[in-house]
Amino acid sequence: MEYLILGLLLLAPMTGYELQRFIKQNLALICSSSAGSVQTALTKLEKEGRIAAAETMEGRRRKKTFSITPAGRQAFEAWVARPMQAGKVKNMELARLFFLGLAQPAQRAAIRDYIRQMEETQAVLAAIREQFRKAQAGPLPPGQNWDEVFRFQGCTIEYGIAAAEFERQWYSRLLKELEEEE
Repeated sequence: MEYLILGLLLLAPMTGYELQRFIKQNLALICSSSAGSVQTALTKLEKEGRIAAAETMEGRRRKKTFSITPAGRQAFEAWVARPMQAGKVKNMELARLFFLGLAQPAQRAAIRDYIRQMEETQAVLAAIREQFRKAQAGPLPPGQNWDEVFRFQGCTIEYGIAAAEFERQWYSRLLKELEEEE
């Protein structure tokens, strides 16, 4: 969560609420978007000196806007430059599939629900892709190479859509096989 927040603050300063809302709308498939997890990460990053907060008053409400510090930028750059590790990607549902042969045939119908979830995931990602395309066309703050930022964000969205489609098709074939055996 900490590096995700640092990356978002590299794009633009944000309040805790704005960070939580952005994560919920765009990154909920990657991590938790709960206020508690965002606030815990913000507190930790602020204590470490990786982010700074500026307080302003908006009417009667205090508004705390966070921005990344040079130490935060350095930590983020070190993290993003580390090699990606395939072993870090885990899908615990594969453990359930591994043991599905021990379940009663009627219990295997849970596959149908998983297929539905993959369809929902694809729909969510397609909506995010549309929001993403609108953001690309809008006015953007200076200071970033937005073409490169959007390139890799777009790749992430497309990967998610393709992965969900693969799982949906794969599990659909398995379900068809199981139903033909009954």
